[in-house]
Amino acid sequence: MISEQPLQIPIIDIEPFLLDVDLKKKQQVALQIHEACTKVGFFYVTGHGMQQKQSQGILELAKQFFSLSQEEKDMISINNNDFARGYQKLNQNKTYGVTDYQEGLDFFAKVDENHTLKKRGLITLSGENQYPKQLQNFKQLFEEYVVEMRKIGKMIMHGIAMSLNLNQDFFDQFMDDSFWAMRMIGYPPLSTDDGSISCGEHTDYGCLTILNTDDTTGALQIQTKSGEWVDANPIPGAFVVNIGDMINIWTNDMYKSTLHRVIHTHDSFRISIPFFFEPSYDTIVKPLKECVKLTGNKTIHEPVMYGDHLFKMISTHFDTSIGK
Repeated sequence: MISEQPLQIPIIDIEPFLLDVDLKKKQQVALQIHEACTKVGFFYVTGHGMQQKQSQGILELAKQFFSLSQEEKDMISINNNDFARGYQKLNQNKTYGVTDYQEGLDFFAKVDENHTLKKRGLITLSGENQYPKQLQNFKQLFEEYVVEMRKIGKMIMHGIAMSLNLNQDFFDQFMDDSFWAMRMIGYPPLSTDDGSISCGEHTDYGCLTILNTDDTTGALQIQTKSGEWVDANPIPGAFVVNIGDMINIWTNDMYKSTLHRVIHTHDSFRISIPFFFEPSYDTIVKPLKECVKLTGNKTIHEPVMYGDHLFKMISTHFDTSIGK
């Protein structure tokens, strides 16, 4: 059921980490992040430093892409590449085996010849990002946006580190070579009576998700601890942030990723762009001893290599038969 209670997702101003000058103010932000991660798993961030022209510009770019003809979009299908980087048409994306009513365009960090994927001879994820040739400035605007999102992700991870009483740069060792990912998602309106869903309920399987979305309300929903669904409506100038399964592991479930879903029934075509700020592909993620101590001295999770976890999830995420 949908909760009728007021939205309880915190709004956190991370400007102290942008300015990087006032330790006391950073500590205050870290306390807010701790509160959000223990109680909600989601929060809004303001004071992140990205200009509205850039955040809105990337949404407009995605809108232009999804407005292309089906034939033009299919030219950069994931089926033509590595089954992960590129375009997926309607009904090609699946969440835990359930078909989502959306189309998407996916990008990942660059893979060189010395990368683990290449050394293992794997095809999935080992290709190159694809860009629509019809949109001349697409690649440049996309790459500029990724640079800024990595900066924002690093600031938030500094806040998370301090919220765990660690040095603010603790996670840099894992994140500086981030195997980041980004999706441009287009959601047509759902029929209200056919039982379909825009994106099925799930937790994010990485580290940190930073969401930029258009002004559509009543689409993104998060599940409270009591099982109710609460709308996470967009706030102008803010990004929606949620923690993923890797944070679960690092914190030994002190911070818990939250189930969320998308049900878009408005008449508009909704645009959503999540940026996934992740560890390096080869990072071994395991419960931090500081967090184990704070959660009863019992290790809940076994160590996992982030790339192995990602590869397993991506390999079942798309129905590649649909693009043929």
